[in-house]
Amino acid sequence: MPIDASHPLSENLTAVLFDVTDGVGVITLNRPDKYNSCDLALVTELEHLYKEIRYDDSVKVVVLTGAGDKAFCTGIDRDFAMDNRQPDSPFMMDDPMLKLGPKQADLWKPVITAVNGMCGGGAFYALGESEFIIAAEHATFFDPHTTYGMAACFEPMFMFDQMPWGELVRMSLMGNYERISAQTAHGWGMVSEVVPGDQLLDHTMEIASKLASLPQIAVQGTMRALWARRNMPRTQAIATANHLVEIGNRPEALAEGQAFFKSGVRVTPTIR
Repeated sequence: MPIDASHPLSENLTAVLFDVTDGVGVITLNRPDKYNSCDLALVTELEHLYKEIRYDDSVKVVVLTGAGDKAFCTGIDRDFAMDNRQPDSPFMMDDPMLKLGPKQADLWKPVITAVNGMCGGGAFYALGESEFIIAAEHATFFDPHTTYGMAACFEPMFMFDQMPWGELVRMSLMGNYERISAQTAHGWGMVSEVVPGDQLLDHTMEIASKLASLPQIAVQGTMRALWARRNMPRTQAIATANHLVEIGNRPEALAEGQAFFKSGVRVTPTIR
């Protein structure tokens, strides 16, 4: 599916592309000659988009992908020198890669990541804060940090709940010696679905469009409940449920749902 970057939020963007179709905003990491690796421009533009999408009611769901078919994102650009200026206190540290995650920007609209090739290192900042992942058949996952004499820290923390413990440890330690196939990642439950590469974006857009058709207050309330349980102990998460139900079951959301039921439109579910 071609991306026509015509949405107002796409103005002045260079490292990412953005367009909206039927309530679905497509963000494309746009450095294919660098395997969509991250420099300061990319992470800054991505963070800006996440924050602006919160205020744009035309965007109900986000699809995050990479340009081309070689890579979704291979982490930080090896030529990118991060700002060495840091606070003197060891308890404060700037990490620009955190801007890759939508939750870091307080974006609570669903984000579906379409992985269209190699996915490594810092890409896990984004995957770890996505609602779910759809991968092309040729996609692969890896963490090269140890190969380059670097400790992998943030990346395995973000992926902790999405991979079996032993496999997460193995991937984090083995560096460039191993890559995980899309099929293996699907078997672990890390990837929701695997599709042919030439169908990846169209298929992901079809799913995202269905999600965008639902009452969005209900969708976002459900997301907050799921993430609360993921990030909190069970008892603490359950203690937040009544509050989330109260704000998630707003009259306008219930009215939208009732209108759908009364419309007589039938939904044919996809069996996976």
